[in-house]
Amino acid sequence: MNVSTHTAAQAGHYPDADGSVEDDIGIGEVLAVLRRRAGLIAAIVLPVMVATALILMWLTPRYSAELLIMIESAGDRRIVSLESVAAGLSGDEESVQSESFVLASPALARRVIDRLDLDQIAEFMPAESIDPATDMASVVDTFLSRLEIAPQENSRVIAVRFSAEDPQRAALIANSVGDEYLATRLETKFEATRRATAWLGQRIDELRVTVADKEAAVERARRDFGLLEGNGATLSSQELAELNTQMVMARSARAEAEVRLAQVQSQARRTGGLDTTTEVLQSPLIQSLRQQEAEVERRVAELSTELGDKHPRMIALRAEATDLQTRIQGEVNKIIAGLRNEVRVAQAREASLSGSLEELKGQVSLGNENEIELRALEREAEANRALLDTLLVRQKETMSQEDAEFQQPDATIFSRADVPVEPAYPRTGIVLGLVLIGSLLLSTLVVLILELLDRGFRSGEQFEAVTGIPSIGFVPLITKPEEFRTLPGYVAGRPQTALGESMRTLNWSLKLAFPDQPPSSVLVTSSVPGEGKTTVASCLATAESKAGQRVVLVDADIRRPGVQELTGVALEPGLTNVLAGEVTIDDALARSEWSGLSVLPAGSPSPHAPNLLGSQKMELLLRDLVKRFDLVVIDSPPMLAAADARILCRQADATVMVAHWGKTRRKTARLCVRQLQAAGARLAGGLLTMVDIKRNSQYGYGDSDAYAGDLSKYYAS
Repeated sequence: MNVSTHTAAQAGHYPDADGSVEDDIGIGEVLAVLRRRAGLIAAIVLPVMVATALILMWLTPRYSAELLIMIESAGDRRIVSLESVAAGLSGDEESVQSESFVLASPALARRVIDRLDLDQIAEFMPAESIDPATDMASVVDTFLSRLEIAPQENSRVIAVRFSAEDPQRAALIANSVGDEYLATRLETKFEATRRATAWLGQRIDELRVTVADKEAAVERARRDFGLLEGNGATLSSQELAELNTQMVMARSARAEAEVRLAQVQSQARRTGGLDTTTEVLQSPLIQSLRQQEAEVERRVAELSTELGDKHPRMIALRAEATDLQTRIQGEVNKIIAGLRNEVRVAQAREASLSGSLEELKGQVSLGNENEIELRALEREAEANRALLDTLLVRQKETMSQEDAEFQQPDATIFSRADVPVEPAYPRTGIVLGLVLIGSLLLSTLVVLILELLDRGFRSGEQFEAVTGIPSIGFVPLITKPEEFRTLPGYVAGRPQTALGESMRTLNWSLKLAFPDQPPSSVLVTSSVPGEGKTTVASCLATAESKAGQRVVLVDADIRRPGVQELTGVALEPGLTNVLAGEVTIDDALARSEWSGLSVLPAGSPSPHAPNLLGSQKMELLLRDLVKRFDLVVIDSPPMLAAADARILCRQADATVMVAHWGKTRRKTARLCVRQLQAAGARLAGGLLTMVDIKRNSQYGYGDSDAYAGDLSKYYAS
């Protein structure tokens, strides 16, 4: 037995795996999953499709007819309507929704049912008649269940659809719904118009009496208050305005006279006389007298040198000059007196007008108070008169709408229902298509769930990722030909098959795992029974024996031995007999007639298997076998069945962990690997057994094509 030092890998110690498989899931992997599960998909899809087709064939077809109604807006009306009493539809979204409820109302349904006698048609009649009222309610419910009202988005159009077993009946009912709806709208408007006309007539008669009373009250108040009008205003107001104008003019005249008098007096004080005042200078008479005075003075000046002062002409001229001055002074005094008199007159006139104005203001103030009451009466009379005029206009409009030739509904049928050609229910093509898609999605979901729940190993990559030890190949699932009794005999008889090649690959993998010193003893174990460890051990020993090696197969599974069945040797004597000292190794060794392989069978059953396998005799026995043979292959019990494998793995140069393809649970295999590592086993790697070559080729892993496709040409069938 080899006890030389190996590297970490050679000693069977590998980094711990995290238990996850990091596969890149792409379209190829998904398609591979679907191909592998095509049978399951077909098993789900086909029954569902057949059942759906049978149900569709059993259902009674129904035909759907469609009618289109457009709700008119306020701008679409062609005649004047009474907006306040019988207003039409606004055409907005709320109006369209409201009319949709009207179209789907039981009242409208009853009108159509009565019009077409639908309660006499078996399609709408209840299965069992109870009483007329209940039967009619059932017919209405059936009718409404077949009726579909669909307002079209972003428009004023409402689609009315009705489904019936008879296509002609479906079109007839849809058109009848539209006709009855328009008739209902017209009847509603006629009834509103009649009520409005009656109300307006009564209200107009009342207003006429009220208007006459109010206008008479206005005239009585104007007469009682003395508020007679002229030119649109009362006489007192006109008189006050005129007197106020005169007062303003009198004040202006008085101020002007006072200013002129003040100017004359001011000039007289500055010059010492009145001769140079403006009023005096502008007087024509004074100007004429001064010209005469100047002429006399000129003559006096001319004659003074010729005649003396005592000359009669001189005396006469001087007397004339004095007389002119006296006359001028008299005129000046008259002007001053006139100015003073003008001021007194202006003041007196202003005072008189002021008194009259104050008296008239009192009268006007009293008249204004009375006028407020008068205006209130006038406004009330005017309001009643305006309301009367408005109602008269409305009455004419309303009366015009009572004429059916001019009255129009607020909706239009712009597309009547045609007789449908194809049934609307059931839509066989659409339903089958949807069911097909749904069943495919369901089956795909089931397949994906099954793939997610698949906790077995499907490739060496998965095994390495989960357990942390390398994969050293896999053994294909072989159907043994009838001419060979066992699979080891098949390997011996046909070494060029895929099974024989897998054994040779296993042997070389063992040598590559320990390149410095290839193992002389190999322990083959598994996690649970039924994973093919005994078959692998027997086939490996047979293949190497046929290759010219001296090989012995040791059956260390003394609890449930199976090597004797695969090799055709006797169970006793065997390993337990040698360890118990009952026989020698030479007595216990046997040769298989089927394959020519040396075999050490399990021997007699023993309840002390751990003690025997862990004894020093077992270790000495293996050393003796290693010296005699080139390779010792040991078949041990499963790891979870007993502790035997953990005892034997310390004595073997290499340990091979066998896992059933697709069945061995990943957690179980990972646990067994950890137990072997803890026991000190020199793990060479893991081997997948009973691999379904055809199914394995459908997976997208790197080793999925091994022994399949074109590679199968390299092996004998």
